[in-house]
Amino acid sequence: MLVLGINFSNDSAACILRDGEVLGASQEERFSRQKHDRSFPSQAIQFCLQRAGCKMEDVDAVGFFWNPGIHAQAFNWKLSGSPRHQLEFLYDVPNHLLRGYAGDTVASVEQIFRLKSGRKLTIHYVTHHLAHAASTLFRAPFDEGALLTVDGYGERTSTHIAAGRGLEIETLHTVEFPHSVGAFYAAVTEHLGFRANSGEGKVMGLGAYGHPLHAEALRELVELHEDGFRIDLRYFSYFLERERRVSELFVKRFGEPRAPESKLEQHHFDLAASLQLVTEEILLHLAAITKKKTGMRKLGMAGGVVLNCVANGRIARESGFDECFFQPAAGDAGTSLGAALWVTHGIHRLPRRHDETVDTLGASFTDEQIAEELKRAALPAIRVQDAPAAAAEFLAGGAIVGWFQGRAEFGPRALGNRSILADPRSAEMKDVLNRRVKFREYFRPFAPSVLADRAGELFDPPDASPFMLRAQRTREDQRAIVPAVTHVDGTARVQTVTRTSNPLYYRLIEEFAKRTGVPCVLNTSFNVRGEPIVNSVADALKCFFTTDMDVLFVGPYALARRDALTARLRAHAVG
Repeated sequence: MLVLGINFSNDSAACILRDGEVLGASQEERFSRQKHDRSFPSQAIQFCLQRAGCKMEDVDAVGFFWNPGIHAQAFNWKLSGSPRHQLEFLYDVPNHLLRGYAGDTVASVEQIFRLKSGRKLTIHYVTHHLAHAASTLFRAPFDEGALLTVDGYGERTSTHIAAGRGLEIETLHTVEFPHSVGAFYAAVTEHLGFRANSGEGKVMGLGAYGHPLHAEALRELVELHEDGFRIDLRYFSYFLERERRVSELFVKRFGEPRAPESKLEQHHFDLAASLQLVTEEILLHLAAITKKKTGMRKLGMAGGVVLNCVANGRIARESGFDECFFQPAAGDAGTSLGAALWVTHGIHRLPRRHDETVDTLGASFTDEQIAEELKRAALPAIRVQDAPAAAAEFLAGGAIVGWFQGRAEFGPRALGNRSILADPRSAEMKDVLNRRVKFREYFRPFAPSVLADRAGELFDPPDASPFMLRAQRTREDQRAIVPAVTHVDGTARVQTVTRTSNPLYYRLIEEFAKRTGVPCVLNTSFNVRGEPIVNSVADALKCFFTTDMDVLFVGPYALARRDALTARLRAHAVG
């Protein structure tokens, strides 16, 4: 059975499954080069179809990440907490998809579109938080577990608690919009001068430079109770059509909004620290409710708020669950995967697969395709005998390395396939990277990729964190050893790498450890500020030549910016 999953409006994406196996998944932004692209994911769908070796006519069903039927039931649009007309999805989705049936026309319309050729297009409108929950249960390393999804909102729901067992997802409790953790965090993000639904990660990093002096004041805006929480809506306007997401009452209490790109003052650091702390407290409260309502020992989480790795670290340590799984594509892009998984397993009852969860589901290129692209660009690339060993040598020597290998990651993190790498031992490397390559804000940390079997040498606790989605403390006796990947608060957004999950990347880190004694490298996404992660060879070349990276490894080929580095590369050449 071939199922296509799609979402659009936030971080548009598509994925495709055959009999439960994920064949491909990608965000539209990777093709359009427009960060957080909200348009219909036409190019992502085309990629998925190509990956599956099929045409649109071969797709048995489509899963969509939103259920506009819930809005159809509303007597008043305002009941949904938003005047947006999500009922338009009922027209918009088939309008886009039916274009894929070349030479065929719709003969009749039921809930299924029947085509004159005899084929049909079946569209399942999956409730938003069910899609999040399915993306978690059916990709988690366990068959049964509590499911907690937290975001801005989906239809009317902002928080969803469920029990997942086998192919079943039983909803136990919801918190309805406009009482929303995601909307709360986004509103203060905007007040701090960053883009809502984009800059929340920046605010998380910013908070480490401040003190939670405003935490008590923010706590007064959020009432925690036995069934969840309530936001004091007098302080916010995100549920109305207003120019900003906070009200005048909020401004009077917490100060004037910061203009984007203007100077950051201590007040901004402190407000960010307060927001982060209060958000962590809300999420720990919700995790406790989830544990009580489900009685389960394992927890799976998704939703945009779950990209907050500092909060995730606390949940993993303090919630009392034996095991926590944070969906790597936790944001709305992941709902394309969740919708397809629910259609496959929840509706059509196909047995779930038990593959090791990986997020490298995107585009890949053969050695021949890479060579052709390099030839087309007339670049003097060198084919190397052992790319991981060569890259490790350059990293140990202080070089900044572009690393483009295998399939692109699905989700917001680069995990060793579309990465920029550097030496974590250099205290200056963070500033060097920002000045020469990333051009991003100084307060944002860089992450370590560490050999999973040696993580305890550097980080505490040494828990598995394959998707860079939980913050752990760098051991005090190691902070001077890996300063480039240790944030100002002594934590690190760790990615643990196993030999089976990413053999090539594991070998690179292993080779670096042989040369330096340090079993980790600095890993940041292969892009510059404001752009999506590179997707194609051409994207990688453009990023390489418009920044000041030293060496680029793309498949088995490498090239350097300077003659001296090129000479060193030749020592690793094939033959």
